[in-house]
This record gives sequence, structure tokens and C-alpha cells, in this order.
Amino acid sequence: MAFVLSCIALFNTSLSHADQFNDFKATIEKRLIKPFARDLGGVLGAGTFHSGRSLGFPGFDVGLHGSFQFKPDPENEVLRKTGADIFGIPWIQAEIGLPFRVDAIVHGISAADVVIAGGGLRYGLWRSQLLRFAPQVSVSAFADAVTHDFFSATHVAGNLVASAGLFFVEPYVGVGVDRTRVEVKSSDKDSTLSGVDETAVSPRVTVGLNLKPFPFVYLHGAYLWLHGQNGAQAGLGLRF
Repeated sequence: MAFVLSCIALFNTSLSHADQFNDFKATIEKRLIKPFARDLGGVLGAGTFHSGRSLGFPGFDVGLHGSFQFKPDPENEVLRKTGADIFGIPWIQAEIGLPFRVDAIVHGISAADVVIAGGGLRYGLWRSQLLRFAPQVSVSAFADAVTHDFFSATHVAGNLVASAGLFFVEPYVGVGVDRTRVEVKSSDKDSTLSGVDETAVSPRVTVGLNLKPFPFVYLHGAYLWLHGQNGAQAGLGLRF
């Protein structure tokens, strides 16, 4: 419980640095676009799941979720020069269960000068109807658009997730890959960068825990490995 609550406390840190991208225009150079895209994609992709279980029709899940990287990539000078070690993205995510073990998911946030909107689909590969504590496995795919005054980005992600229900505790583990394209809108250092883009592809691993203190209510926290960097995932919500 303490680990989960500590992870949720990271929301306050992230929101207090809502202007974490505001040094982009003053700092960006061509060599820095890809490291920035790599870090951005990692925190976007890692916040998309907290269980391997598909909802089932007509299930519903709504919550506040986020993922955080404890330090920017060593090559990501754009975020390193802000002076904030931890950076990340929280958002609202809503999920609805459809027939045939498919879930439709939407998420997004608008804060400071950044707007993020996206969603995806989850498919339940396997879920035992007889064994309550058997692992449940799903695959999912997401696409997101990021808009900021100084840059724009598109992000796609794929995940493979497994979890197992143990009374009010549900451990989960997932692997994923993110493909993130960042396009520069303006740069103080190089005016020719306007319209220039770079694409980064990066892996990640998640190991986490869902807690269910009350019926339909859950908290979750996880350790993240994001392309060689450490991070955390956290959230809370209602699931029916």
C-alpha cells in the first residue's frame, strides 16, 4: 500500500512541473529531437494499462492514471535543462467493454500549454472462466496526438500484459514498444528546424500491483523500465 500511495504522490510532482516542455523552443537542436521523442513516447505508452484483464461486456473503467520517468535520458537536454528530475504525464482514461473480449479506450489531458488526446483497443487473449486466480492475458494498441506551442507529436504503442487476481490484490506485468514522431514548430537556436521531425522507437517493461480496498475501487502502482531509464506508474479509479 505504501508503494502505491508513494507512486500516486508523483502526480503532484508532475503537475507542479506542468510547464516541463516550455524550454523546448530555447533548447531544441536537431540532435536533441530523437532523445526527446524517446522519453515522451515512453511515459505516454507506459500509462495505457494497469491490468491484463479485459473488461467484458458491458464493463466500464474510469480513472486518473500516469507514468513518470525519474530522470530524463542523458541525451535529452531539453528536459534536463528544466532542472526537474522527475517528469511525466497524468491523464484521465475511460474504458468500456465490448463483445468478443474487446475493450475500447480513450484518454487525454489539457494542462498548461500541452494537449494530449488518444485511445486504443484491447483484446483479451485468454481468461479462464473456471480458475479464479489463473493469469489473464491481453494485447492492446494505442495512438495519441500531442499538441504544444513549440512542437507536435504522434505516438503509437503496442502492449502485451498479464495479470492474476488474488482476492483484493492483482499483480501485473507488461511489455511494450513505442514509436514516437516529434515535429518542431519553432526553435530559437535554429530557425531552419521549423517543420523538421524525428522518430524514435523504444521498448519498456512494467511490473506492478493493483489493490482493491473497496468494491469497484482500485489503486495501482508499478515500476517502469523505459529504454534504460527508471520510472513509476500510478493511478486510481472505478471499475465495474
